[in-house]
Amino acid sequence: MEKKSSQIIRENITYMINNDETTSMRNLSTSIGASDSFIQKILTEKANPYIEKIDLISEYFDVGSWEMLYNFRKDNNDMLSILQMLQKLPASSMPVVKEFLAFLLRQFTDSSSH
Repeated sequence: MEKKSSQIIRENITYMINNDETTSMRNLSTSIGASDSFIQKILTEKANPYIEKIDLISEYFDVGSWEMLYNFRKDNNDMLSILQMLQKLPASSMPVVKEFLAFLLRQFTDSSSH
């Protein structure tokens, strides 16, 4: 069963708070102009953030807003850091990145077929 976007957002916020030693639910809440308990209410399913708050949360963690809605840990915990590194690359490097990923996929599929 697919996860709802609100569940993915909760998981992503939890992940980002847990991986940032300087962030607490309270300081994240006040940093985005919300009540002290806003993030706690989101994480305990008592509230859902609207898009403006999702944008502010993503700015706080310096990630794209789309990353808050993406289930990047579905298969691999390293996916967020990979996506963040890719996001920092200039657009002109994307053809090289795509070709390298295609190469890696070919290597993987070739080795698993033997």
